[in-house]
Amino acid sequence: MLFLAFVLALSLSACDLSSILPWTQSPDGEDGLIGDGTSYHDFIAVMQEIKERGDETAALGLPVNSEYYYSFAGASVSALRYAAEYILWLKGEGDTLASFTADSRYSGWETIAGINCASPYPAYFEGLLLEIQGKYEEAAEPYAWASIMPLFPKEGLDFYYLKNMSVESLYELRDTLRSLEDAIYAAYTPVLTGAERDRNLFDAEYLIAKSREEAKNADYESALRYARLALKADPFDAAVWQNAAMCAMYALDLEQMGGYVDEGLAIFPQDETLLMFRQSMLDAVTKMEAGQ
Repeated sequence: MLFLAFVLALSLSACDLSSILPWTQSPDGEDGLIGDGTSYHDFIAVMQEIKERGDETAALGLPVNSEYYYSFAGASVSALRYAAEYILWLKGEGDTLASFTADSRYSGWETIAGINCASPYPAYFEGLLLEIQGKYEEAAEPYAWASIMPLFPKEGLDFYYLKNMSVESLYELRDTLRSLEDAIYAAYTPVLTGAERDRNLFDAEYLIAKSREEAKNADYESALRYARLALKADPFDAAVWQNAAMCAMYALDLEQMGGYVDEGLAIFPQDETLLMFRQSMLDAVTKMEAGQ
């Protein structure tokens, strides 16, 4: 089984969004499994690699790119950890689900999805848990949304074997995932708005359209919010940087605009629109200095 993952060139060139990495099948009997499925060992290794790419881009002074990696890894790892806890609870562990997961950093599909809406894993594991409980019709919607996200593997996923893991193995998996969460969230703290979940927030084109609609209505703060979400969805498209810089300008957040222009040019150094924005800002500074 192949898994579409975020392993990008260190040069931060925009030519590749992702590369395809092989995922192994879990053999019969390993970790108490019955049958084959997507290896959670590989899942953890890939998310660790994505977290490390967040570290690298943070060290390079690229905060938007580092947020992209940290938030994707965080949402994905938290989703699997919450799924493991949910199954433990279904097996009789704890009292209520809320109390059983209270010691974890983030719980609930809505909350976890809000960390990075481009990750297909909150929706996938939400569907999985509904399927495990026999709620097949309800499971169809989150499964469908996960499947249309660009970073959902074409070959699909199969974590159903989690249901058949022993309680001991599930606790071990939960603790391993919690440790990785600790590392991710020590470097990055998600900003959760608590807004109602919109399952289209994985789509950068949709988010750019929403930001332009809000800008047309003169709601520049909302426009900038959608522009920021577009950057978390796909920072490897020059259009999202152009849009973010424009929305920051409309919102009169010139410091943020400069940040978007500079970081966008680090990835797209020849982009004419971003170069125009930079020159316009330099010209404005020159005029201000000449007037003093």
